[in-house]
Amino acid sequence: MGRRLFPGAAAVAAVAMLGASCGGGGGGASPVEAVGATPTEPAADVSTSSSALDTTTSTTVPVWPLTGAALSDPLGSNRAVVIAKIDNSPEARPHSGINQADVVYELKVEGITRFAAVFHSQEAEVVGPVRSARSSDPDLLANLNRPVLVWSGGNPGVVGEIHGAQDAGLLTDAGADVVPAEYWRDNSRVAPHNLYASTSGARRAVGQGTSPFPLFAHREAGEGAPAGATDLPGVSIDYGLGVVVDYVWDAERGCWDRFQSDARHSYANSAFVDADGRQVCPTNVAILSIEYGVSQVDARSPRAITTGGGDALVLVDGKAVHGSWSRANPGDPWTLTDDAGATIELVPGTTWVQLPEVGAPVTPMSPDAAAGLLAVRR
Repeated sequence: MGRRLFPGAAAVAAVAMLGASCGGGGGGASPVEAVGATPTEPAADVSTSSSALDTTTSTTVPVWPLTGAALSDPLGSNRAVVIAKIDNSPEARPHSGINQADVVYELKVEGITRFAAVFHSQEAEVVGPVRSARSSDPDLLANLNRPVLVWSGGNPGVVGEIHGAQDAGLLTDAGADVVPAEYWRDNSRVAPHNLYASTSGARRAVGQGTSPFPLFAHREAGEGAPAGATDLPGVSIDYGLGVVVDYVWDAERGCWDRFQSDARHSYANSAFVDADGRQVCPTNVAILSIEYGVSQVDARSPRAITTGGGDALVLVDGKAVHGSWSRANPGDPWTLTDDAGATIELVPGTTWVQLPEVGAPVTPMSPDAAAGLLAVRR
């Protein structure tokens, strides 16, 4: 079936579905309880086709590869990405370190969503709560040039998949079982929502690594909005798990305020803040409709299919651009194109990538509804 979300400006006030087309085929916690320590060596470097995006950001100054923001010292980016698997159950909030991430993926797990937070241009000396990996992770993270994975374990099948991904040179394992001295528990919170780590500590423990390739195309700072962009005050994404995620354009901050309603957080208490009290407000939001299969090692666990292609809605500068995403292989960057076939370039800054299942409701927000959420922002 054809795409149905935001075909034109008149559709912005209408209820719509993303994914009618086919999908893809610091601060906070106290370090009070050390978990213990054994450094390991990183896996060998591997080459991926992610370098295909190296020329998509036209700029005369060095930029951070994942944000497109100016970089004063080109050598400053020559370090590995750190990925932290972060709990997003209601008991896990507020999170620590999440505002320091360059990119955050949100995808379905069993009954809730979970984050894969990507750190490169900034460190988070406290990040978490850290939780387990999933079968979705090796493919999702394979285009980050052997990132350092911060995670708390998993069932034996998932552990085997992560170990296999390290053996294949796709990631570097810095899990709690590998470098336990880099993790601690905050006894003021209830387990398992109380395990934390440090991005710099995890990287040092397994080796500094090398810089990633760009994940997305970024425009130069100050460039105008993409062609085909439509004004949008906000959008609501229903993951179908009792989790509703809202993004509202915050013109004052120049970013998209995030809100989340769930079992413990009503509409009036849905501002999504970190342990320092700062509301999450990414520069860009990419809503990519994907298929979910079933993990081969755990029939209860959804497996995100993040290669292939599908419907996309990209939020930049208070506007929405409808189009599609594609990614032929796990090592490839994300390609975002508008309905005319032109590359969608993100604004330099942070990006949250929402990965709802094909057919999940993605509803444009009325100006009044968006204003109501801005009234409870923090």
